[in-house]
Amino acid sequence: MAPLKAIVHNLKSFPKDLSISAVVAGLLIVMISCTGPAALILQTAKIGHLTTAQTASWFATMFIGSGVMGLYLSLRLRIPFIAAWSTPSIALLVSGFTSHSLKDCVGAYFIASVGIILIGATGAMDKLLRLIPREVIMAMLAGVLFTFGVEMFVALPQNPALIIGMLIAYFLARRLSWRAPMILSLVVGLAIAIAIHKAHMPKGSIGLAHFVWINPHFSLSAAITLALPLILVTLTSQYATGLAVITNAGYQAPTNMSLVIGGLFSFAGAGALSSGVNSAAITAAVGTGEHAHLDKTKRYTAGVVCGILYTVVGILGTTFLTLVTALPEAMLAGLAGLALLPAIVSSIGEAMKNVDYREAAGVTLLITVSNIHIIKLGAPFWGIIGGTVAHLLVTFNKRSKSH
Repeated sequence: MAPLKAIVHNLKSFPKDLSISAVVAGLLIVMISCTGPAALILQTAKIGHLTTAQTASWFATMFIGSGVMGLYLSLRLRIPFIAAWSTPSIALLVSGFTSHSLKDCVGAYFIASVGIILIGATGAMDKLLRLIPREVIMAMLAGVLFTFGVEMFVALPQNPALIIGMLIAYFLARRLSWRAPMILSLVVGLAIAIAIHKAHMPKGSIGLAHFVWINPHFSLSAAITLALPLILVTLTSQYATGLAVITNAGYQAPTNMSLVIGGLFSFAGAGALSSGVNSAAITAAVGTGEHAHLDKTKRYTAGVVCGILYTVVGILGTTFLTLVTALPEAMLAGLAGLALLPAIVSSIGEAMKNVDYREAAGVTLLITVSNIHIIKLGAPFWGIIGGTVAHLLVTFNKRSKSH
């Protein structure tokens, strides 16, 4: 069926296909995305010295881009396609902001989005990921995320009740097998912050988001240090994982189409500070399972609901961020750390799973965490180079000699 015809057909059937469970699934996905990631954006924006307007623009473009991408693919393909932004890519900006200007980072966004489009158009995703060992890429990802995990515990001595309370709430929710442990952690953290007089009244504007345009500056160092890691992290931690969830749910994953569409939406929002949109990874499972709808052919409605809610939250971005900024910094650090904890653990596990790559992954992790900058190239790039070289030194020509 032609794209427009398919969208119109599915829009007509949407009201009768919609169920309460699909609405709950879409709402849950958005609630998960509005807790830790929002805190992560604020933490990263502070490091990059972004203004309130620029932060709101970044927030709005990512939510709206994710919402429209999910809406389009869910209605176009009649599958529960959940779009999102790459949380690791946001964390990667901590390294980028220390050595590059905001305009350099925006230039890297444009380069990365064009790269994703070309990879999708040529179907080269698998070939590209084979060039660099997956273990090395996952170790780089763990190193990039590591800082946010550590910051949570750095804040603990001055805010023990707040951080410990949030940790207990998170792991209690995990024990009870809640799909969104972050929500309980947020509620408990907010209650403690109010009780100890750390939360304050929101300060800022209440209203719709305004997009702030930043003229990009294209530099070779930003392309290598930021754009290349952005592409690799997005392909491995987002697209590969999210598309696998779709496949495991019994749908045909739209690999190349999702890369092209995600790249186009990322390109469209790059100048307004969007660090990119793509397929969701963790939250994709919420919209594709039986709990979203018993009828597999009607689960696309969860993707549509999620897309609509994402878009609404993005439009109200200024209001939402005004509310979030009322939270104490220690609580934001806790939310960001807990939101990234599963990604940190899984990426370290993936990096260290294969014994043959373990030392190379260790070198990558240590270099990335060191946050070194040599000849204007940041630690994520040198981590990939160091780990790959270490692996080649150990394995080069080894197999052929053994035969």
